Amino acid sequence: MSLKNQIVIIITSGNSGGGAIHDFLLSRFDFTSPFQGEEFRLIADPYGIENLYNNFINNFSLNNSSEAFHQFKKYTKNLENLKSSKTNKLIYGKKFKQLTLKYLNKIESLSYRGIPQFQSVDLSYLNKFSFKFKKKFFGYKNHNHDFYTMRLPVSEKKFIYETSKYLTDIFKSNIKSIYKKNIILDQATNFWKPEIIFKYFKNAKIIVVTRDPRSIYYSMKFRGSYAYPGYDLKIFVNWYKNIMHKRNKVIKKYKNKLLELKFEEFTKNTNKEIKKINKFLNLKNVNTKNFDYEFSKNNAYKAKNSLSNYELNFIEKNLKNYLQW
Repeated sequence: MSLKNQIVIIITSGNSGGGAIHDFLLSRFDFTSPFQGEEFRLIADPYGIENLYNNFINNFSLNNSSEAFHQFKKYTKNLENLKSSKTNKLIYGKKFKQLTLKYLNKIESLSYRGIPQFQSVDLSYLNKFSFKFKKKFFGYKNHNHDFYTMRLPVSEKKFIYETSKYLTDIFKSNIKSIYKKNIILDQATNFWKPEIIFKYFKNAKIIVVTRDPRSIYYSMKFRGSYAYPGYDLKIFVNWYKNIMHKRNKVIKKYKNKLLELKFEEFTKNTNKEIKKINKFLNLKNVNTKNFDYEFSKNNAYKAKNSLSNYELNFIEKNLKNYLQW
């Protein structure tokens, strides 16, 4: 299942200025966001689509496929009522529940009631007692319960097809003129393995945004980011070294589909970087007066005057290979 229009994905490791690149492209008349400019994490998050793929295909076992299905169903249930902080509207749209139920039915080849060991040990005392009582006095069989369902997946080819169709249907349900614009998605794939998106959308292009570690630390520290170690300088340095070391080097392999941008460079040499973006995405140069360039420029180097000399020197000494200003 494919879309006629181009899908552009912005990815970062976090607090790296990707939002500015996303908003810049969204300010163009020929770009649209199905999710009101919010992050789209359905594919890459722990219980998302890629987790389904890995447990259905790469790491298949009856237990793995069943649990991945169960966790995805639970995860998407939580997304149904998730609202945008910008518009207070449902991020995934009114048809998300219906589309997800349809998708789950399409990627399952067989289901039946069962209780694998990893689930039986997790049953509450009351459920264990109730089941044993019913078996003993009412002749219940092992399948007479609603505690858990075992799932067998479809083939890899069908899974990829149905997933592409599911994602396309979600996009369509949230955009009126989907075939007239480029679709921009924020954080829709994995920063460390971005190529996973190409299974579902061969025409996708990815912009990887990086940023100076001093600025990333500043952003984490003063925004109070829950998922990041901005509260401790030494932990941050070790964290940064680790995540950059783990990063999958795919820029050369997918040079026609991936573009790496440095956030500071975008704010410093804006016209040059815009030309680079336009060439990569095959875009014409258009007026983007709705984008606040000054806001991005002011944010780019706040760390210089906001971090202490000790913090700046410590990062410069330990992360010198990653500095961008």
